[in-house]
Amino acid sequence: MDILYISPEFPPNYIHFVRHAHALGARVWAIGEAEFFSMPAEVRAWIRWYVRTDLGNWRQAAHAVDELLEAKHALGFEGAFDLVESHNENWLRLEAIINERFGIPGIRLAETDPIKKKSLMKRVFRNLGLPVARGGPVADLDEALQLADELGYPVILKPDEGVGAGGTYRVGSRPELENLFPDLAPGYVLEEFIDAPIITYDGLTDREGRILFENSLVYGEGLIEYTLGTDTFFYTSRRIPEGLSEIGASLVAAFNIRRKFFHFEFFARPGEYVPMEINSRPPGGAILDMMNYSVDGDLYRAWACMVMGQPVELPREKKYAVGYVGRKEKAYTLSHGEILSRFGVFLVETAENPPVFQGIMGRIRYLFRSVNEADIPLIAAAVRQTGPAS
Repeated sequence: MDILYISPEFPPNYIHFVRHAHALGARVWAIGEAEFFSMPAEVRAWIRWYVRTDLGNWRQAAHAVDELLEAKHALGFEGAFDLVESHNENWLRLEAIINERFGIPGIRLAETDPIKKKSLMKRVFRNLGLPVARGGPVADLDEALQLADELGYPVILKPDEGVGAGGTYRVGSRPELENLFPDLAPGYVLEEFIDAPIITYDGLTDREGRILFENSLVYGEGLIEYTLGTDTFFYTSRRIPEGLSEIGASLVAAFNIRRKFFHFEFFARPGEYVPMEINSRPPGGAILDMMNYSVDGDLYRAWACMVMGQPVELPREKKYAVGYVGRKEKAYTLSHGEILSRFGVFLVETAENPPVFQGIMGRIRYLFRSVNEADIPLIAAAVRQTGPAS
């Protein structure tokens, strides 16, 4: 099997997708923005050929694919690729363009807008009979002011197409909106503010769109709070909230998510789940590793087995709840050493996040797990506490 992998070295944990595909016998070819010899030696060894390019420039990326194919054919491997994958929504359209150009099974360009644009996602949510946040796209300040007056403050402003909580604002008043909106790039959505816990439905599908693994995250606060400096905290629950699996399965089918991970976010209001957005990719940061820790499994290998047509062996029972705390630059009550001493029995990983993630995810991350889910928020509260020791 020939796999074209886009950006094989970043995020750093995604190298495990390449590692397992290579170990199972796939020939991995890659394009990306990193200089080849800046990548870890083992990654370079797992890749048959690599072409550096600007992934944001589709013409340059297409030329890089042509160059990659020339190398592939020169090495005696005819034909195109069997699969194109990046596990990254930034390159989802690039995946689709390559698939269409070479007749490779996978996502098509016409399918990408509903997966990437929040305004189009809402149409699918409504068609499924799901509740949605009131609001919609706003083209100019006058439209934004009128819609905000109808909805009532505070309101949420977010890019129609964006990654994570980047560029998202909670606006508390008309003067604040008048001051903020003129500086925004085109393509924003304005919605009512929903004060409710945020949960997720995440997983992996096979070639037919069947769900092979499911997971649910619980966020400690709203995502905007993390962009404003609150230390990030969320955890994988040991159970899927009642009714969420059925809604998640309906969204997987409606968005035709096959051979891919997915990450769906919801407001959990009493008696209902209000979908915020869907993503056809793994949940970000260290969450895949948290999912692995929750079952003592390996989703990187599970993906490789699935695309290679081999049996997927993955535990379903959630043995542990796994918590994430990302600490930023504050005066904390507990030092790093004190955290290790007090909570070392629960700690499964601690490391510095890549600089690009530190604004939201924190500089230093701590992953804790426990069979008792109630332990996780208590540990997180202690790790995030600021001020002098009591």
